[in-house]
Amino acid sequence: MRQGPLKVLTSGLATACALAGCAVHPRPRAPHVDRRVGLAQVRAHPRSTRGVRVRWGGMVVSDQIGPTHSTLTILAYPLNAQGRPLLRRMPLGRFQAVSHGYLDPILFAQGRLVTIVGTAAGTRPGLIGQAHYLYPRLHVLATHIWRLYPPRRRSPWRFGFGIGIGL
Repeated sequence: MRQGPLKVLTSGLATACALAGCAVHPRPRAPHVDRRVGLAQVRAHPRSTRGVRVRWGGMVVSDQIGPTHSTLTILAYPLNAQGRPLLRRMPLGRFQAVSHGYLDPILFAQGRLVTIVGTAAGTRPGLIGQAHYLYPRLHVLATHIWRLYPPRRRSPWRFGFGIGIGL
């Protein structure tokens, strides 16, 4: 039995939509981010970098949860291609990520690894201990919390023994 072209197109489109609905993107996607703009550039040129979309990440140092927004202070590290902070590299400095709304302090606890996609929002003076520090800030668009230790990769080779009955 032959199906009409409209029916074939409709069923193909339905299948494609169903498969796309199953797609999972656990890491913050970074479309249209400016990889050239880092903490140093925002610290040096806070006005000209304002509004630029960036992807930064690192280790949560502290959090401040307020009634209308949350602020994470993060020790920044270089990121790998997937956006994971590279802890074996030298830290780049600290930055503050400001989110309108509530970021759960249990999920974003001190020591957690995070990647933030956001827009540069200038700088704000602060303290590290008693030392003055100029924090680059960004407004959060997306976050990703990483496992402290990545899962170990298993070898594709497996050996086993078995008994089979041929019928």
